[in-house]
Order: sequence, then C-alpha cells, then structure tokens
Amino acid sequence: MKTARPKSFLDGRLVQAALESCRKRMKSISPNCYLCGKRHDGKYNRDHVPPKQFFAKKLLQKHNPNLFWLPTHESCNKSYQLDEDYFVYSLMPFARGSYSGDTLRNKIFDDCGHIEQQFLLRRILNEFERRPSGLILPSAIVAKRFDGSRILRVAWKIVRGLYYHHFGISIPEVSLHGCELILPDQPPPPPFFHLPQEPVHGQYPAVFDYRFASYPEIHNFNYWAMLLWDRIIVIVKFQYPDCDCKECAGITGDKAKGLSAG
Repeated sequence: MKTARPKSFLDGRLVQAALESCRKRMKSISPNCYLCGKRHDGKYNRDHVPPKQFFAKKLLQKHNPNLFWLPTHESCNKSYQLDEDYFVYSLMPFARGSYSGDTLRNKIFDDCGHIEQQFLLRRILNEFERRPSGLILPSAIVAKRFDGSRILRVAWKIVRGLYYHHFGISIPEVSLHGCELILPDQPPPPPFFHLPQEPVHGQYPAVFDYRFASYPEIHNFNYWAMLLWDRIIVIVKFQYPDCDCKECAGITGDKAKGLSAG
C-alpha cells in the first residue's frame, strides 16, 4: 500500500552539519529532567527520544544507530512505560509494509511468549471490530479503536523531548495541545503540505523522521509532524508559550487536548 504524503517527507535525511550539532548536544548532559523541568542532581535515567521500543532488536543489531536520549528522573520516565508499550503495539499493525515496520512486527510476535505481552496483544486485538456500534462494514474492512488519551500522551511526550533538544526549554505537560493520527492511505490535512519547506530533523528516517514549524503571530502556534516506520504520520499541535489574549484566555489544557484519526 502506498501512503499519500509528500515524497520529500519520506526521503529526507539529516545533513552532516546537523548530525555534528546533535553529537555535541548529546555530550553535554542537561541538569534538568525535561519532563518535569526540575533538576535531577546527577541521578537520572536515559530516556530515548523517540522511545527505544520503536526500534526492533534486529534492526538495532544490524545498523547500530546512536540513539538520542535525554536525562529524566526515574519516576518521571517510568510513568510513561505502559503507555509507550500500548502506543507501539496499537500502531504496529499499520506499520506493515515497510522495512522497519515489518521488523518491529516480527519482534513483537517473537516476544508474545511473555504474559505481559500476551495480555497487551489480546487488548489490541479486541480493539478491532467488524461491526462498530452496530454498523455493518464491507467484508474486507474492520474498524480499529484507539485509547486516544494514551496515544496523545506518548506523542506529546516525544514532541516535548524534541522541543527540549532543539531549544533547551521544558514545556509543561498541561500546555494546550492536540494530536492527529494519519494512517496509511489516508491523506494528511492541508497544513501538513506546508512542512516540506521546513528542514528534516530525524536521524533515523526509516524509523522516525520529523519536521516542525512555529507561528508566533498565530497565538504562538506550533505544528509538528512525525513519520513513524515510513507508514504513519502523527501530527502534534500546541500553543507555546501560552497566549494570554482574550481569545485564548480561560482555555485549559484539558479542554484543548484531544486525538483525532484521519
């Protein structure tokens, strides 16, 4: 299956100068946990951005990528573990057809001997429905439900980590944000097609690539698009810094948060 998205988004590669800049950043360990913004005082966990679960073990062994990480408190990091597992397992069926997606799928099925993985796989299988809400679908089509709050939480965490990597600023989790999930063969929304004008930043294009743009003149609006396993686009939109104009006043993070599937 082919996915309707700009070819330049798939083929983007990080230029050598940007790679060197990233290596320099990784040598300098931030004194703060990017998730809570507080100091870790040298006691930190390495939190990979994107999560290490995105990479199948065989892929890591074959290509030996230098995975990017940020320091976090152990408690902050572990609070996302189950949601990250759900994120990968839930989206994995839609990564089929790409080199990294098929490798990850095989890895997940190889691990299904563990009780925890079996439980999670059963949950994901139960999210597929042939008659959602009583609707009768064509014989070759099934519907897939998502736990939107968990997908959003992980996508937002990744973007917060990348924002910290680029700008050295820890965005509060409660900042206004939303998420769109674009599955294979679904067209991205019109704003997405402005992003090819922006540079590509991903170091692992077959697994994870991303672009972003900021619009301070539009209520400090930020638009980030991530490409997962060459198959799935996740768009995260957020407002930062918070805007205190009359139009935005009174809007809370809980009211603005949401996940939509294209």
